[in-house]
Amino acid sequence: MILQRSEAFYGRAEVRAGRPALRLVEDAHYLTHLPHLDKVPVIFDAARRMVPESLDHHSGDRTPTWQTTAWPEGQGPVTEEAPEGTYLYLGAIHPHYGHFVINTLARFWPLLDFDEGALRPTLLCHGPGLGANWQATPFIPEILGRLGLSVMDLATFGRPMRIRTLLVPQAALQQDDYAFPVMADLCREIGRGYYAPEEVDADPQPVYLSKTRLTHGVRRFANEAAVTEVLAREGVRIVHPELLSFPEQVRLFARHRVILGANGSAFHTLLFAPPGRRVIALADRLKLSATYRLIDLITGTRAHYYYPVGTTSHVGDGFTVNFSFQDPEAVAAELLAKIARIEILREHDLRADPGAWHLSPAIPPLPPRQGRWPGVLERLRGGRPGPG
Repeated sequence: MILQRSEAFYGRAEVRAGRPALRLVEDAHYLTHLPHLDKVPVIFDAARRMVPESLDHHSGDRTPTWQTTAWPEGQGPVTEEAPEGTYLYLGAIHPHYGHFVINTLARFWPLLDFDEGALRPTLLCHGPGLGANWQATPFIPEILGRLGLSVMDLATFGRPMRIRTLLVPQAALQQDDYAFPVMADLCREIGRGYYAPEEVDADPQPVYLSKTRLTHGVRRFANEAAVTEVLAREGVRIVHPELLSFPEQVRLFARHRVILGANGSAFHTLLFAPPGRRVIALADRLKLSATYRLIDLITGTRAHYYYPVGTTSHVGDGFTVNFSFQDPEAVAAELLAKIARIEILREHDLRADPGAWHLSPAIPPLPPRQGRWPGVLERLRGGRPGPG
């Protein structure tokens, strides 16, 4: 057997009950890039302390993902005040699809609690600003549209600002650490309009998500084409996700009973698809990011990860790292055998690495949407929790 099951994950995969925190910060400090920094600062409070809910991190040790968490050297007092009103901080607008989903969209969960017609806070972010080329990231306006928003609803400041009333939501998902079920609820709200209920699992043809037409990226199997050629001859549909629109990708995940491919951001689309998808993924290492496990847990995905024994790697060719199968034909043959046995493949057994993940017990279903926002500031100022 050339495919070895990948059963361990680095980081944590903790599913937390309830809702994420929602922090009210009065006299918040919103900073921007400084010439000597290549990172964006977090949100700071009036005492120049980091607001923890504004931090994007990975792993349980809260390693920052893209931000600087200390008051930047050379940044003087912030004296200019933002226009009056309540602001809701949505983090950074990441142009990369995978990071937009797991880093940016993870802060949009409070939008589920807006009553139709209710006055909404100004949606504040660190982002590309008014001159952004949104045509290069069509999934962003598409996803915003499903939430009743447009890119013009995203506010940014080009200089440091003091904000009198800022709501900072804890992310509903943090890489390699934790997730709340509301993350899946938000994404299903976005995705459910792209397929009809009767389409779910309607197409028995397996689909393989291929990277063979990508010219640059983070990682790939350089000789993947040798695998897809065999799969295509045996009736597997080969799809290149970058050639599909976001709605087409969601519908693909909904219609087909079995999805295959190499691990990567394309599988984050599981969040927008109906729960209970079946996945067979090729892993480029034995120990995978716990983010994949988190997504599987909150979506009910039946995922099976396999590492091709003998895989080698090299850098360059437009990718951070290129992996190569030792025997691509054998990989294809074993994938076909696993497709045929998908209903009896055993679920993940992580007993070999008992500290790798934790699932909180008794996760309750989400409460019905109701009139939460009119009194949210009063609840937060009174020391009571926000939504949820």
